[in-house]
Amino acid sequence: MATILLLAGGKSTRMGQDKAMMNGGVNRLISIYSRLKAQRIITLCGDKSRIKLFEGEVWADPDDVSGPLELLKWCFTKIGGDIQIIPCDAFGLLDSGAEWLLKQKNGVPLDTYKQRQPLMARISNRELINYDATTINGLFDRFPSLEEVEFSKQFSNFNSKSELSEN
Repeated sequence: MATILLLAGGKSTRMGQDKAMMNGGVNRLISIYSRLKAQRIITLCGDKSRIKLFEGEVWADPDDVSGPLELLKWCFTKIGGDIQIIPCDAFGLLDSGAEWLLKQKNGVPLDTYKQRQPLMARISNRELINYDATTINGLFDRFPSLEEVEFSKQFSNFNSKSELSEN
């Protein structure tokens, strides 16, 4: 089983409200992975002022880490074993898609537009991580794409209210 990293520290400026609290928020994702008997669920909350917004194991960004790319690299050094990354704006993710992702070894799922969703990467082989990368996409450029048409809609994320209303 994998450690689940829930990304909930963004400012959600394009969405206009905190995505970590929308559509059941992080609690909905915690419920999904709890039902699937995840070994460990960690919510990455951003700055320390956000810790109390979330239940369970919650980590604030370290002071010397800047941005999501550096945060992920830092997390990979602190967590052993397999990791499943899930962003808080995975509003369409259901138990079925989450379970399918957990059954994969390594990879980046494709959404319905066949776009790679690196913030949903499944990691079991750390040697594939490109620690020299300067982008999140680059961090996972050695990972295969994971395509499953049945679940691809669940692997979309949302950055604006218009994207949310389109789906």
